Amino acid sequence: MEHNKATVIRPVRIFKMGAVRLADPAPDLSPEEAIQLYAASYPHLAHVELNGPELIGEELHYAIKPYQEVKTKG
Repeated sequence: MEHNKATVIRPVRIFKMGAVRLADPAPDLSPEEAIQLYAASYPHLAHVELNGPELIGEELHYAIKPYQEVKTKG
């Protein structure tokens, strides 16, 4: 008797900054750690927030948002 084996498909993570799509540089890292790998080439990514993920087809989309500092009058 042959058993059916289930195949687990891991969704591909995509990091989106507006219309720009960045491929996942390290699927085994957390999303925050993975985006930090891009910070060496793109310094503005060192301080961003990630929103999501949103599952679209077989992709997990994370929206990259600039970090908003809370400003107070001083």
